[in-house]
Amino acid sequence: FGFSQTAEWIYYNKDGDTNSVYRIKPDGTENELIMDNAGISDISEDGLKILFLDNNGIISLINSESMDTLTLDNGGVNARFTYDENVIIYYKSMTGIQLYKYSFIDSSETLIADSLNIFIDNQIMSPDKQKLVFFQTNQDSFDVVIADIQSGQTSTLETVFGISGPIPSHSYWGLDDYIYLNLPDSNYVPQLFRIHSSNGSLTQLTEENESCMLLASNDTQLEKLAFAVNDTVTEYWLYDFESNETSYLGHIEGSGAPTHQTWSPDNSKIAIGGVWATGIYTPGPINIFDTVTDSFTTLVDSTWPPCFWVGETGEQVSIIDETLPITYNLYNAYPNPFNPVTTLRYDLTEDAIVNITIYDMMGRIVKTLINN
Repeated sequence: FGFSQTAEWIYYNKDGDTNSVYRIKPDGTENELIMDNAGISDISEDGLKILFLDNNGIISLINSESMDTLTLDNGGVNARFTYDENVIIYYKSMTGIQLYKYSFIDSSETLIADSLNIFIDNQIMSPDKQKLVFFQTNQDSFDVVIADIQSGQTSTLETVFGISGPIPSHSYWGLDDYIYLNLPDSNYVPQLFRIHSSNGSLTQLTEENESCMLLASNDTQLEKLAFAVNDTVTEYWLYDFESNETSYLGHIEGSGAPTHQTWSPDNSKIAIGGVWATGIYTPGPINIFDTVTDSFTTLVDSTWPPCFWVGETGEQVSIIDETLPITYNLYNAYPNPFNPVTTLRYDLTEDAIVNITIYDMMGRIVKTLINN
């Protein structure tokens, strides 16, 4: 295939004799095969680069416009893009579950975390994809650990006692600097919690009588987050990051188990993918909720998560076309430690005077690197 994202599409994994990747327009008018004998793992922010895992266990990074292809055959699964589209993270399962980083630039592989719980999502990245959070489970507590993807440095954000780990489910790192996850309340009912990514403060957000389960998402710029309340019917609710309020979205009858959410570029519609849970998991539908018209449609059936809603709106194109970043940022030195060279990288929102000075531990100036 070779194409550009000039319209909105939803990418998904279709079940069949051999799993395949399709894309379908949100109104269902076009549905086309993208890659046979493979599954989609992730898609870049601009929708042009796609990570596939084929039926032989080979990860492929394909540029959908130029058809340039990079491959990796090392047993990795669940590959995700990071801050650099040539750097990915993925799981390996040898002795336990390990989380790795791999660079297609220099073919280097770096271990980020070891001995992870297979039932907990440990690939949750910050909105800028510079950091990720993972959970180290203990007998009566668990550690919330932040890792810098570029440098590989880790730090324990918080240790939560009285709980051996998050509910086997999904998490999300929001634009409001909070990490959202499921934890049991005092009655052992899974609820939605959030923990601040800087100070570790933990807050319970829901008080449901039935299990409240967060839906996974690879989207990084969400304004709202969907979660499901599993009663006699599956109710869908939204948590608004700005207002800190929840609102009812809709419900679906049946034995479906929703697992994944992806939003339209203008954040007005949400596609929810899942599986059927009838003793064993079988491929399920993708349902679309329109938050403006309060309408609901089933887009396609027999799919496996994840799914991805990509395409450009006028507003998004103007942001992408800008040559300057939208926030100031000073990145960590990389590599660190180093010998003899390291790199300092920074972003500016506008032309400005830049001064970067190195000090020793006594506060004395060692060298001014730039002052202009």
